[in-house]
Amino acid sequence: MTTIMNENFRNQQMSRAFDFLENNLSQKPTLSEIAKASGASQFHFIRIFHSYTGETPFYYLRRERVVKSLQTLSETEDSITEVALSVGFETSSSFNKAFKKVTNIAPSEFRNLGKEQRDKLIYSLSMTAKTKEIVMNFTMNLEPEEITRESVTIYASQAVGGEFKDIAHEAWDKIIKAMDGMNEDLSQSEFLGVGSMAAEDTKKVCDYKAAFTIPTNKDADISGLQKEVLPGQKYIKFLLEGSYENIWIAFDKGFEVAFDKGYELAEAPCVEVYLNDPMVTPVDELLTNILIPIK
Repeated sequence: MTTIMNENFRNQQMSRAFDFLENNLSQKPTLSEIAKASGASQFHFIRIFHSYTGETPFYYLRRERVVKSLQTLSETEDSITEVALSVGFETSSSFNKAFKKVTNIAPSEFRNLGKEQRDKLIYSLSMTAKTKEIVMNFTMNLEPEEITRESVTIYASQAVGGEFKDIAHEAWDKIIKAMDGMNEDLSQSEFLGVGSMAAEDTKKVCDYKAAFTIPTNKDADISGLQKEVLPGQKYIKFLLEGSYENIWIAFDKGFEVAFDKGYELAEAPCVEVYLNDPMVTPVDELLTNILIPIK
């Protein structure tokens, strides 16, 4: 439990750092300011940031500025100088240099690419070095199984906005704290993640709930958690083996399969079902059912 809470605390520090950097893309934040925003000491922050992203804070900031510029170049007719200034570069010359170093092409060349090529480049550059490493090493059985789940009462903690890896940790941290004061028997419980995962960008989640069931007591009232019914629903199911960090990638691949096989998606939350205990199970042996709602 302590290890999980420490990991969640680290992820919350990183989430605060990412929020600060996102809100200051056009500024020149110092390392001290970024570390302070995260709630970590400057020395500790550098280590956890690199461990989390595979990048230095300033490389991350430059890449994010370039990604923001790609989106603006793709969606508007603003001049290259206007785009450069809007994302924090002082001159078009410094912008062009940074842009080419990150993308290997010039801003004008990017604008001449087709929409699909532009979108692929934006998607690729939106990933940190660590995320790219995870994607490259990711494996999952991509043969879906159609299942139907019955409605079930869940006790949930909600987190809204941000990337899956950030808000999921926030929601599960609340669950862990609530469980510390409980007397309920959870030996037969299911532990679930319930989120509005967008098919076009699985890293972004608008609404995420960490949740569990209590089959032995449907009338439980647990302080700090929402009690609600997760409706019955038809899904395609995939089995993910390994780190929970791979969940958003698993959904990404799952949606690709759904489209390729012609499934019609339902307007219902995606669900991940955790099949073993992360407190006693090695990371590479963790099992998670990935459920995508279909009609």
